[in-house]
Amino acid sequence: MNTKTLLSVGGPAGGRLLETEPARAEFVVSAERKAEIRFYDAALKPVAPTSQAVTITAEPTSGRVKLEVVRTEFGFATKDALPAGEPYRVVVQVRATPEAKPQNFRLDLNLGHCAGCARAEYACTCESH
Repeated sequence: MNTKTLLSVGGPAGGRLLETEPARAEFVVSAERKAEIRFYDAALKPVAPTSQAVTITAEPTSGRVKLEVVRTEFGFATKDALPAGEPYRVVVQVRATPEAKPQNFRLDLNLGHCAGCARAEYACTCESH
């Protein structure tokens, strides 16, 4: 499985930017604990998804959970909240089209706040960790 790059630049919504093509994507956890993938143009302005497909899998200690995603105005969101029990790994697959090869991203989901950059730990932009 080919794993793509997680950018150390923070996303516009406070999440983690993912280096995806053709549009940039951001992984964000909402106040309702739903995972969202939001798409942006080169200037980081929100854009509606076109033919992209997204899957999100949570990997808590209780076992892997493939989460159902629904299309939103600017991307996708999980239908249900993320499982409790973080920190754990989340795997995001983004496809330019449903038939395209997936771009895979592994994120360590930690919802605690970083004192250095004031972002959630999963979206931390500090160089030190």
